[in-house]
Amino acid sequence: MKLSSFLQMKPNVFICEKLGWRVALFYIMMLGKLYFFLKEEEKRKIIEAVEYVFGNMKEKQEVQELSRKVLKGIIAHYYEKFYNAYEDTSGLSSFMEKSIEAPSLDKLDRALSGGKGVLFVTGHYGGIEYIPIYLALKGYSVSVVMKFATQQLRETSYARADALGLRVVEANQNSRVLLTVVRELKKNRIVFIECDEIDEWKPSRKEKISFLGKIVGVDRTINLIHKRSGAEVILGLLHRHSFKRYALMIEDYNDMLKRLGGRASSVGQAIIKCFEQYVYEGPEQWYQWKKYAGLGGVQDPAFLHEENKSPSLLRPACVARA
Repeated sequence: MKLSSFLQMKPNVFICEKLGWRVALFYIMMLGKLYFFLKEEEKRKIIEAVEYVFGNMKEKQEVQELSRKVLKGIIAHYYEKFYNAYEDTSGLSSFMEKSIEAPSLDKLDRALSGGKGVLFVTGHYGGIEYIPIYLALKGYSVSVVMKFATQQLRETSYARADALGLRVVEANQNSRVLLTVVRELKKNRIVFIECDEIDEWKPSRKEKISFLGKIVGVDRTINLIHKRSGAEVILGLLHRHSFKRYALMIEDYNDMLKRLGGRASSVGQAIIKCFEQYVYEGPEQWYQWKKYAGLGGVQDPAFLHEENKSPSLLRPACVARA
């Protein structure tokens, strides 16, 4: 059983709803620790992935502390998932109004002014669960590509989406998902997708990049959607400072190019390289370390040296799956 399914077992959901959210946070954190105690192999993969990326950048003790923070951050994500799914709409609205800072929403407005929609690309980072609902509460027309670990959460998510005017696009193996995404964009909606579903990447054979030290093919999905729709593409991440304070960071394509020193072979490459920098800066915010451990690709020092002619391409200046 995966962590998501374990935490979303009906008894756990029932207990969290009855205990109140302060106690539920403690309960979920304890369940998460129990899960990783029982799933030692999974825990080991996550720790090894963190060590692989940061082992040559930090002292051993720092890496060990970072690994602990990463594990805690993974569990924290599921508390936010619970709160997002089961808190009532008025409670969510009040919480988000008080807790989320979003000084760059004007970039989203400018992107929408083109009339071709906005592909809002994010990752399993920080308070990702809150972004679509926050935007919907602000009056934006949002469609969300989602997968569901349990039928119960699927039903709850659809009910929440209906109440907020969100549209759910269920991701599956059917190619019609991309067609649906393009249709939603042509209605000048914001379509919310993730760029770090590593096990579902459709890597290019020609366009190669380094991602956290491994050479991989750029996922073709974002480039394909961008080409077919003509939509603006932005990167948006919700950084968790605490469970009561979040910051929504939005970067449009020009921002991404500046961050990358003006070099990008495609929109898809720019997105993943900028996202990589955020992971380097806040590794405890990212939840996909286990999948990174299974990521293909190879280390290629010559390639890394070539790509790193612009330092920001490889390292930062300062080092909606339901």
